[in-house]
Amino acid sequence: MDGNKRGSRYILDVKTGKIVDELKEGDRILRKGSCDYLSETQEWVIEKFSKSGMDEIRKLMLDLNVNEKAYMFCVSVYVGYTDCCLKYDNGKILDIDDFIYMTKLSKSTVYNVLNSLRKKDIIFRGKNSQGDLYFMNPWLYCRGNRISNVLKTMFKNYKIRVINKRWGDMEDEL
Repeated sequence: MDGNKRGSRYILDVKTGKIVDELKEGDRILRKGSCDYLSETQEWVIEKFSKSGMDEIRKLMLDLNVNEKAYMFCVSVYVGYTDCCLKYDNGKILDIDDFIYMTKLSKSTVYNVLNSLRKKDIIFRGKNSQGDLYFMNPWLYCRGNRISNVLKTMFKNYKIRVINKRWGDMEDEL
């Protein structure tokens, strides 16, 4: 082992002070406490899951009525991977009839809820050749580990309650 390497990390024998081994790039130390913790836990294998901005949702819930909360709960499990588009796992886009079926709300109530949530920048409605597309604000629910700039543009006016700023006013702070 070359003791002159800059930034090298060595394992020493505490009795003799001699180098026993070298930690190379990517090597890790597994401590007994970590082993004990891992032996008392079970790996939870979930095929599909989503993320929620819990602090943001807690603050937002104070501003939502009961129908808006019901809608949010019902559709949160249909947030698309990376694009936050509300759709089934097979890719079929959710439409008004799906929202009515899921929420058990009347058609007029669903329209009122959607309009209210759009004004609050919680839902974004877009259009394509097949009809309306609805997107969930990723500050509330998302899947995947990246947020596209398109989503940031869609929800640029959303006032993020936990940091008291509009998303569009932030310059890659997150």
